Amino acid sequence: MNEPARTPTGALIAANLLTVGVLAADFASPIDSGVCALYGVPLLIVSHAGERRLALYGAWVMSLLVIVRALAVPFSGLDEAALLSRAVALIVIWTTASIVARLRETAAALSRAARTVNDVKYALDQSAIVATTDTSGTITYVNDKFCEISKYSRGELVGADHRILNSGMHSKEFFRDLWTTIANGGVWRGDIRNRAKDGALYWVDTTIVPFLDSRGRPYQYTAIRYEITERVRQETLLREKTALARLGEMAAVVAHEVRNPIAGIRGALQVIASRMPPDQRDRAVIGDVVARLDALNGIVQDLLLYSRPRQVRREPVNVRRLIESTADLLRRDPAFAGMTIELRGEPPAASIDSEQLRIAIQNLLMNAAQAMGGHGAIEVALDDDDVVACRIAIRDHGPGMPADIRAKAFDAFFTTKHRGTGLGLPIARRIVDAHGGEIAIAAADGGGTVATIALPRVPA
Repeated sequence: MNEPARTPTGALIAANLLTVGVLAADFASPIDSGVCALYGVPLLIVSHAGERRLALYGAWVMSLLVIVRALAVPFSGLDEAALLSRAVALIVIWTTASIVARLRETAAALSRAARTVNDVKYALDQSAIVATTDTSGTITYVNDKFCEISKYSRGELVGADHRILNSGMHSKEFFRDLWTTIANGGVWRGDIRNRAKDGALYWVDTTIVPFLDSRGRPYQYTAIRYEITERVRQETLLREKTALARLGEMAAVVAHEVRNPIAGIRGALQVIASRMPPDQRDRAVIGDVVARLDALNGIVQDLLLYSRPRQVRREPVNVRRLIESTADLLRRDPAFAGMTIELRGEPPAASIDSEQLRIAIQNLLMNAAQAMGGHGAIEVALDDDDVVACRIAIRDHGPGMPADIRAKAFDAFFTTKHRGTGLGLPIARRIVDAHGGEIAIAAADGGGTVATIALPRVPA
């Protein structure tokens, strides 16, 4: 609630003294001298310094003084010049009062508008992430929430453009559509995933509003964003649960209708192969068919493992020995015989499900080996701290994984391999999630890719 304006005491005293002085000069001068028009000066002082109503009060008082001076002379002494000077004085007084009153009204309206704008800006800054850019996309203003979520300082953001936050997830067509919309004066709305200075990814519900000049062309853009990272995560989990429920039903049917016939066909082929002479050419064909049946059975097994994971059965496990034994199994595959595992660190035993974690590590090691063409060294670093019972970092020295591929790496059935179900990494993530841990894939310094599993400490 706005407080009424107060007239400064000094201005009131000056206005009163000046009024007395004009009154004295008016009485000392001829009736037609026009000195009475000087009443506009003290009226202007008191009206400008005080409230709007003082302009009206002062106008009435000074008008009365002008009339009193006229009544102080005989009627015969009021000629046309005297009446004209009195009329001019009244016009000056009321014109001044009217102008000042309107100016006070305008000033009050502007003050209220400025207060409203400041209140709206304060409320917006407290609830939203706000940024302003020019027509070339250069950031000209950011609020505190923008700096807070992006981890950049205001000095780092102002003068840069929003590519500094690009997470690599959205396509060029996505941003081309955004710029086309706002450049044509339209308001753009959508969800964007950004990357903070520390590498953290976050989602924002974004509205970009163009401000148009008199020709209808944008001269700046204001982006208002709200963080929706948790909402996106919950929506993703809901979609995954729905998809997993359907996948589980399908996997159950596949397991019943496919695995049993596969096992029967495989057994029959093995019996036929055992009865063939060793030099029979068809033995190789049967061996190839058996291998393809095993691959098909592996796909069915992956479907079952991904769609219907069992409960975690925790027990103290030496993670280093678990990785060593898993690496030995990997090297038995002729395609990976040229691989070596460089293992560093030996954290204390962790409370985990060794069978499930073996599957997750095997998938990560296999991906690393395939990225290097089956030759070279895979680096595995193990450590722990007060929060993490075991951190496993698996690094390859392959060509690396592009950002857009990394963003989809944990999506079910997404694969860049000629042969593969696209379930290896999703299965690893489900296993790590079931342990309450985190799994991530990032570009390694110097080339290659590093996959990290962090398993939290579990109270005994």
